[in-house]
Amino acid sequence: MSEDEKPFSVSDRRHFTPEGEVRKSDADEPPAAPRPAAEASTAPAAAASPEAPAPGTGAHDDERAHRFPSDLLGLLISLGAQASMLLMGGPEGEAPDLEGARSLIELLGVLKEKTEGRRTPPEDQLIDGLLYELRMAYVQATKAGGR
Repeated sequence: MSEDEKPFSVSDRRHFTPEGEVRKSDADEPPAAPRPAAEASTAPAAAASPEAPAPGTGAHDDERAHRFPSDLLGLLISLGAQASMLLMGGPEGEAPDLEGARSLIELLGVLKEKTEGRRTPPEDQLIDGLLYELRMAYVQATKAGGR
């Protein structure tokens, strides 16, 4: 099939270049109306933040690593935050999920036991502090709940 006989054409409608800059055709257009939340959540991260560097650049990788740590500290913080949220209950006065919180607290205890001797001082300090705070909050929540 020759170039003239193609039944359709493909045009790049992305708002940003691979370098992360606004495309010239988009710079002249007025900003689009806000999209519904469900549609906005499926948008690429670069579209949500024009200042964000393009994927694959060192700055983007550093920023992502800063926001989403993929080390033991990040895991501990994530599990601790989840347990804390379960202990607080739902936004509309829902009861705390004590069983879920207890499971996460036990998981943190297992991680402490299994990583003994291989943690850095900040990791030791964090896991000890998290376990203490979460266990105290759990005891307080069970007493308040009459368990």
